[in-house]
Amino acid sequence: MQNSEKPPNEPASAQMERGSYDLPSHDALSKILPEYLHLLKKPKSQTRKESVPQKKSKSELNRTFDVQSPLESPPMPDFKDDPHEGEVTEHQTKELENYRVAMHKMADDILALRSQVSVLESEKSQLRRDLSLHQDLLDDTDTDVMTKSEIADRIASLKFKVSSESSKAAAQKDRIQQLQNELIRKNDIEKEFVQLQRAHQQQQAVLKKYQARSGKISALEDTVHQQEKVIEKMEKILDAKLKQRNKENSEKKKIGVKHKDAEELKRREIESVLAAENSRLREELHRLRNLPPAVIIQQPVQLKENSRQWGKEKQEMLTRLSEYEHGFARTSSMILLDLPVKSVTDSVLGHTRHRQLEPLK
Repeated sequence: MQNSEKPPNEPASAQMERGSYDLPSHDALSKILPEYLHLLKKPKSQTRKESVPQKKSKSELNRTFDVQSPLESPPMPDFKDDPHEGEVTEHQTKELENYRVAMHKMADDILALRSQVSVLESEKSQLRRDLSLHQDLLDDTDTDVMTKSEIADRIASLKFKVSSESSKAAAQKDRIQQLQNELIRKNDIEKEFVQLQRAHQQQQAVLKKYQARSGKISALEDTVHQQEKVIEKMEKILDAKLKQRNKENSEKKKIGVKHKDAEELKRREIESVLAAENSRLREELHRLRNLPPAVIIQQPVQLKENSRQWGKEKQEMLTRLSEYEHGFARTSSMILLDLPVKSVTDSVLGHTRHRQLEPLK
């Protein structure tokens, strides 16, 4: 078998060591370790020109992988007089930790390789058995010289081979079915992934749309804030204008009230003058009524004259009334100056006589 075979290129000492327990040689670690140097991370340290050199020689680098004898202990460096003792100790601790990690990694790799070797050994033995069986079948082709027991053994071996092959075929079918199911499941997963990807793309598009809309909304909000500020300023200006206009209107109203008061005062003065004149005329009329009857003979001539005078005064009064209605009112002084007491008395008296006297017969 494979364990008994020895490679021709190994030295005698290595073959002797591997012969009993199938163990690697004593320098196998130093041969394998350079493959795991990428796991050893050297920490950064400050350059020290006096205590630590920047480059080591090749011989000093190879001393790291030298295998010490179990009876000999490695020499301990003396750090008593070294001012950088703490840094060196820390560096050595980190280096030791890196080596420990590398050893764990190598142990895991060795275990994995051993399990793989055992599997390959079992497969190799099975293949050799199958090869020997096929070879025996090919060699023993003459059934005439075979005995019954050999034929029975041959039939039993063939049955065993057929059963093993059928079991292998069934296992392969099951494996194919499992792979097909796995393929279908993966296809379904791929379809779901494609659907999820499309949904994600749609969500991204919707998200971009909403982000653009939110940007527009923020811009509109800024515009609204600016418009609110402008509206507030306009409201302040309008309030100031309205206050000024109200003030002007109040002043105009005050002026109008004063003007109305003046007109009312003038009207009351005119009414008072007219009332006084009316009372005087009433007294005059009452006095005239009490005159003796002889005076009535002279009244027709005086009535005609008074009627003419009354027509003129009536026309003048109507003119003044129209002027007063159209805003051309005269003051009381003007009325008093333009309207003599005698003429007013005569006109009122004539009017009264015209209304109260009976027509002549």
